[in-house]
Amino acid sequence: MGRLRYSAVVAACAVALGASLPPALAQTTAAPAGPREGEVASDPIRCWWRADRAALRIGERFGLVLTCAVIEVGDVVVVPQLNQLEPGALSLTPYEVVTGRRGQDVVAPPWRYVQFEYAVRLLSDGFFGQEVPVPPLTVTYNLQGAGGTQGRDQTYQLPTLPMRILSLVPSGASDIRDSSGQTFEGLGSRRFRASLATVLAVAAFAFAVVLAAFAIVRAFGRFRAARGTTAATLPLPAVLAGCADALAEVGDDVARVGWSPDLARRAVAALRIAGAVALGRPVTQQMARPGVREREGQLTVRRGWLRPRRVLLSAAITPGTIARHLENGRGSNAPGQATLTPITETLSVLSALSYGRSGTVEGQDLDEALASGRTAVRRLRVGTLWPARTMDALRRSFAGAR
Repeated sequence: MGRLRYSAVVAACAVALGASLPPALAQTTAAPAGPREGEVASDPIRCWWRADRAALRIGERFGLVLTCAVIEVGDVVVVPQLNQLEPGALSLTPYEVVTGRRGQDVVAPPWRYVQFEYAVRLLSDGFFGQEVPVPPLTVTYNLQGAGGTQGRDQTYQLPTLPMRILSLVPSGASDIRDSSGQTFEGLGSRRFRASLATVLAVAAFAFAVVLAAFAIVRAFGRFRAARGTTAATLPLPAVLAGCADALAEVGDDVARVGWSPDLARRAVAALRIAGAVALGRPVTQQMARPGVREREGQLTVRRGWLRPRRVLLSAAITPGTIARHLENGRGSNAPGQATLTPITETLSVLSALSYGRSGTVEGQDLDEALASGRTAVRRLRVGTLWPARTMDALRRSFAGAR
């Protein structure tokens, strides 16, 4: 279109602006009958439609864009009434404007471009297979001159936009027929699969009920067995942890009230159990019912976090038993000597206080014996943990390979 000079634009707008301008400005603008050499005449406003498709179906949304270019040059400004183009106010009967928005204006002197985007649909059953154009649209505008002088309202009419409505039914049909495409054979096949799935579901549910009943019976049986007199076997680290705790309690009581035969017998019971573990002998474990107290020679260990229970431990190990074991050469290695020898010595010293006739032993000797026994029990417990057991198994396997 080329670039417009200010005088050319004024000449193009003179007819619309002259009726309401002052006489001097009207004479100035009305004098030229047409553009001079090198000038191009142009309308003050231009609008056009653009749709995203040329054919659509009933109820289908399609995009419709309205673009208007208005002149803004020098003292002449075209002011369109854009409120009539808002989505809520625009009427395009028989079409319905569902949603819309105004885009950002684009200024390219001497033009300003204003654009609206709409989502439109057609809801009617009488337009199948016909052409239903978007109706003509009238845009009202006026021109403003220098000093805010405003001309009379003028209109710009957009042409219609052809749109084709697609037909979903034959032209001779009196109604819309929707065929499902199903046959008797297909319906029978689906019914068979549904029945088979139902039977399998019932069988699986019955099997699950049987398994649940079996699990409940097993759990109830274990619960009753746990309430019996026989306790589940405690692991060796738990047994030795109970022995170490008992010796620690004895040490605390001795520091508070001094040695007594009862404290010595409690320490002897813990050392006997530790000695049985060191010799590989069985440790008697018995679940204690509520109200049952431990007897002499027994050690109580609590097990469980949520429902703690008491387990009574005991072992028939004497210093003589350990001494015979060492004499046979079974504990001649360094780890066995370091564990069994302190336990034997501590048992001998504490047994003299517990069961000796005189019952008099120096307190310093008793303290030293208890400390030696506690160290031996801790060393023995560390040896029963899984890292030590793993290292011992590897060492034995390497020794056997050689």
